[in-house]
Amino acid sequence: MRILVCTKLDLHGAHFANRLLPALAGHEVLGLWLADKERPAEGHIEALSELRFIEHQLPVELLFPLIDALPVQLAEGARDATFAGLGRRHRIPVETITAFDAPTRARFAALAPDLVIVARFSHLFDRASIAVPRHGILNVHPGRLPELAGLHAPLRAVIGGADAFGCSIHWITPGIDDGPLLGVIDQPIDLADTLLDQTTALYPLAIPTLLAVIEACAAGHRPPGTPQDLRLRRYASMPGEAHFTTLRQVGMRLWQPDALASRLKGFLPPGMALPPLPGALR
Repeated sequence: MRILVCTKLDLHGAHFANRLLPALAGHEVLGLWLADKERPAEGHIEALSELRFIEHQLPVELLFPLIDALPVQLAEGARDATFAGLGRRHRIPVETITAFDAPTRARFAALAPDLVIVARFSHLFDRASIAVPRHGILNVHPGRLPELAGLHAPLRAVIGGADAFGCSIHWITPGIDDGPLLGVIDQPIDLADTLLDQTTALYPLAIPTLLAVIEACAAGHRPPGTPQDLRLRRYASMPGEAHFTTLRQVGMRLWQPDALASRLKGFLPPGMALPPLPGALR
């Protein structure tokens, strides 16, 4: 099976790719495409700016280049690989996608993947691109569908009083988060844990379902999925400050320095430690 993996150029995307790519051994992975897209609200809402720094700038722009500058043999000793390291480990091209424009769509069509796996990919596929993979495009959405379609579904689950997060796997259609469902996996919400860590843990929950769909497609039996009841659909775009105020009121932290340091340590070779976090992050 010729598979293209599309995720986001951030900490969650790196965590997911480090767990998905080894599971795809035996298939031809055509590449790892990484969406890099900053939405205007991320520069105007304090909590979103904070998340942008924690999820993208700190790991991708500050830490990963330092690791990539180490001797390859040393960097390969880490549990998790940077995006460049994933390219080396799995011998695949890794590419940053800043826009799904005409040249990108043309390259996507030329790759002609059999199947595409998407998680956190910030760009939308047009109708013609959706038709390119002969089996289709699978999306991993970090929220229960159809109720939590759109952005920041884990945050909306917590402030909405849900008992569990949801990880939904569905076929991509020309709409947004509205294609047929292949599975929804619940993960209990722990108010004592951080939103950042619990969001990171959601995406790998989809891997067994993804592998089952790949196996079925390879055998010539593409699972159609179950149509969503769109009467229950509640789409939302970017959250505002009030959403994060409510998060604090229900007692959940957005992130926590020690937990973040522990997660980032997974990218470091054995024996290496992170320098102390700056005072502003403590």
